[in-house]
Amino acid sequence: MLTVLMLFFVLIISAAVYVSSRAKKTSDFLIAGRNVNLAMTTATLAVMQIGAGVIMGGSYDAAQSGIWPGMWYGIGCGSGLILAGVFAAAKLRKSGGFVPLDFFANRYGEKKWIRFWGWFSNVPSLFGIFVAQIIAAKNILPILYPGIDMDKAAFLAIIPVGLVTIIYSSLAGMWGVVIVDFIQLAVVLVGIPIVTVAAFLKLGNIAPVSSIIQTPFIPAGSLSTAIFKIVPFLFAISVSYDAYMRFQSAKSARTAKYGAILSGCIVIAISFCISFVGAAGKKIFPDIPAGSILPHMIKQSLHPVLAGLVVSAILASIMSSAACLLLSLAGTFSRDFYNKVLHPDANLDELKHSKLISRVVIIAALIVGLPIAAKASNIIDTMIIFNYPYMSSMLVPLLIGLLWKKPTFKGALAAIITGGSIGVLGFLSAIPGSFEGMINVDLALLIAYAVSAMVLVAVSCATQEKRENT
Repeated sequence: MLTVLMLFFVLIISAAVYVSSRAKKTSDFLIAGRNVNLAMTTATLAVMQIGAGVIMGGSYDAAQSGIWPGMWYGIGCGSGLILAGVFAAAKLRKSGGFVPLDFFANRYGEKKWIRFWGWFSNVPSLFGIFVAQIIAAKNILPILYPGIDMDKAAFLAIIPVGLVTIIYSSLAGMWGVVIVDFIQLAVVLVGIPIVTVAAFLKLGNIAPVSSIIQTPFIPAGSLSTAIFKIVPFLFAISVSYDAYMRFQSAKSARTAKYGAILSGCIVIAISFCISFVGAAGKKIFPDIPAGSILPHMIKQSLHPVLAGLVVSAILASIMSSAACLLLSLAGTFSRDFYNKVLHPDANLDELKHSKLISRVVIIAALIVGLPIAAKASNIIDTMIIFNYPYMSSMLVPLLIGLLWKKPTFKGALAAIITGGSIGVLGFLSAIPGSFEGMINVDLALLIAYAVSAMVLVAVSCATQEKRENT
């Protein structure tokens, strides 16, 4: 199993080295020269979402609550990609830029303090989701270290994953991420169905498949949890940093559109497979904790070579998501902060240290994130909660500004303040302290979206009328 995994690591590093010469400018590093074809656009958008949340989080939720709750997060991500393809990807690709706040600046005007808030609020969002990917790697890799202390194995396991991720993401930037994602999706599409078939065959000797399928989509008392796991990425993907940078990397608006739609379908299909494994695995091994079901299924059901392939598939998706987030962090530091806040009149490619800053941010994020991930355990909650400050304030102005012609800057500003206030309060309510439990954390982001949307429309209509009357 270790041999298969090591060969996989060598393959993806070699691929990154091969394309590293293409990352000559900062724009090449961040958005691959806007020259990625449909197959690779589909692959990079799909693998961007098939990471810790869909695989490790999905298997955990399915083992604990059933196959459909295990799919909630995957449905949110996959449907979010499809919606982005139908309504947003092509328009965003035509608008140009590097990061979502470039679209905001084109739509409402460049405001330095909004650019600063976008950068400031987005750093914990991207970093929290990145840490969740490493948590997932920690949870899956200890099956490679039988017979030794699990905590020690977990810490040792995430080091090679972190190193491989940092090598290929910092070496070749988006070009490295895209080419490696293409390889990783191929491995995922082979590896995940293998363990799904193994689970199906084992389940047949214990219980009928219908005992898993015929469970409620939303079990009694879990509606707010379903909203918490489906809603954030259902709407947010269109204007998230990692997706936006991939839309800009696409060769054309058409490529961005259909890449998003196809990738969404792939994410939902993989989510179903993983949820089936989690739900079936809990029936097959009822005494195994929900968080260990997927690793246990792999270890007990497959030949070591096949197990190595499946572990490689899972780590492929986790590392790709981690690399996406590292690159997004690099983008928000180099574009939003270094370029637009500190040097607003300069062209990104002309700034002397912009590419160096991107690489330093990637390395620093990994150094800080590894020890945090070694001690943490929650995956999906970490990904969603840390998203609250940025998405609650910026999603509505960005998304409605894309789909509706009438929003004004004052409307967008009011939406940022109201939605952002609710989102920050929701974030603080989820953290132990004086604000804990002040509002329903599960519904906080949905409330922020609804309130900021109403405020944006109302203020925009009012200021639009004043403008027309003057």
